[in-house]
Amino acid sequence: MSSRPNTGLCITNTSSTRVILVRQGGSNYNEQGIYQGSGNDSVLTPQGHNNAFQTGIALKELDIEATYVSRSQRAQQTAIEILAAMNTDLDNLCPVHVHDKLQEISMHVWEGLPLNYVQEQFAQQYRSWQEQPHKFQIRKPQNTQTWHANVETLHATSVQISRGNLAVANSPKQQFFPVLDLYEQAKQFWQEILPRHVGQTVLIVSHGGTNRALISTAINLRPECYHTLQQSNCGINILNFSVPQIQQAQLEVLNLTTQLGETLPKLNKGKQGLRLLLLPSDGIDLCQTRMVAEFLKHESINFSLSSDLASSHATAQGILKYHPAAIQFQVLRDDFPQAWQQVILSRRSSVASEGMDPTNLITGLVVASESIIKSILSQVLGLKSDQFWRLQLSQGGVSVIHYPATNCSPVLQAMNITGF
Repeated sequence: MSSRPNTGLCITNTSSTRVILVRQGGSNYNEQGIYQGSGNDSVLTPQGHNNAFQTGIALKELDIEATYVSRSQRAQQTAIEILAAMNTDLDNLCPVHVHDKLQEISMHVWEGLPLNYVQEQFAQQYRSWQEQPHKFQIRKPQNTQTWHANVETLHATSVQISRGNLAVANSPKQQFFPVLDLYEQAKQFWQEILPRHVGQTVLIVSHGGTNRALISTAINLRPECYHTLQQSNCGINILNFSVPQIQQAQLEVLNLTTQLGETLPKLNKGKQGLRLLLLPSDGIDLCQTRMVAEFLKHESINFSLSSDLASSHATAQGILKYHPAAIQFQVLRDDFPQAWQQVILSRRSSVASEGMDPTNLITGLVVASESIIKSILSQVLGLKSDQFWRLQLSQGGVSVIHYPATNCSPVLQAMNITGF
């Protein structure tokens, strides 16, 4: 593939079925902090339209054979912008299919409600949603007209709905498992579309929750890890299916947002806690090290952790030339994954012991062999050692893990992104 724009998109040549997954652009509900779910009331903001168009420019040189898009208007608006940027000749547009199996997760009574209201009025359910998404249950209102009228009243008057108003909507007590239902929906989607596109490249424009389920079912992540994968608006993901008929894939890129003018994806859970930038050192040369250094030049890096390999230590030093205040650690042990966890715990605990501002974000650079980087990523994702092959890393590709707080699970913000 020739003369790609400098979008940070790692793309390798492959004969497998390639799937490009994109989350819809930012909507007015995203901006207002309102649950969208499977509802169809929200639309893209002007910035959302622009970001979708920029994403299309980043994908412009890909030979897309077919596009699948969710039925929601925010996803379809995104697809229109992407395809407009990718195709100057409208007569050569690839087939576009609207597919019901790309619908966003159904949050039923939460849809259309402000996030802070849900956190307060559905506190126990919200905690389950955050901590045990695979066990999360929610009720579907029988009288949807009454429910939506109450939601409209909330938005029109800016007055919270009383618990009494919610009683009618919550009856009868029929329970649903939104995350488990979404995973089943994702599996059915793969089973249907993959056999149609063997050896082709397919674009899918969907939603954050749906994308998580699609990626998870493709690389065998459990529903417990639903919140582990970050999906930013217009974030690009790449899956490669070597044998599409059995729906097993390698994840090549996760949540790339460089095309939006970001080096790394924005933090969803605030600029606090610990962030790790992971870089495999296998085969990386001086030129690539310099390019990674330029790519991360304007990111704050507080410390580095490298293995005892000479290449890892040299690579870390080359990148840190723009970060002279960073503290460097070199692990002279075979049990690197255990060692890096100890360093992480010490850095997190130092926030309290050294009187540091707990709202500050501490960022560390981790440089080690590809097998060690895959081991670290797999621990976050809950993958076993015989599943490391599902993560397809490349030279110079940076992955990002965010630990929001000491009692929160880590989030894989991005994987295998670069500024080359």
